[in-house]
Amino acid sequence: MSSENKKELGFVQVKLEYKYPEDLQTHFVTNVVIQHQPDFFALSFFEVIPPAVLVKTPEEKRSVLEALDHIDAKCVARIVVSPEKMVEFAKAMNDNLSNYQTMQKLRPKQN
Repeated sequence: MSSENKKELGFVQVKLEYKYPEDLQTHFVTNVVIQHQPDFFALSFFEVIPPAVLVKTPEEKRSVLEALDHIDAKCVARIVVSPEKMVEFAKAMNDNLSNYQTMQKLRPKQN
């Protein structure tokens, strides 16, 4: 839709200021589950904290880990977006990943 059409329909452009609440928690996300329905996408972000295994040998560590029934994956955020916003999100993620990869290639290697 052209900006002229938007004006005719009464659209008003208002600047957004992005705010992070002071009490916002940051989590290290290790797993993401993406589900969709015809009218939305649900993105669930999970944090997995491996158990502390304090043993002396690799064999003991393997034994302890094999005895585990499971490790909890805690959902720390769930975001639901429209298909249109998901397209924008996927493009933004892809662009950002490409920029990151370019910067990594330009970075001098450290020994």
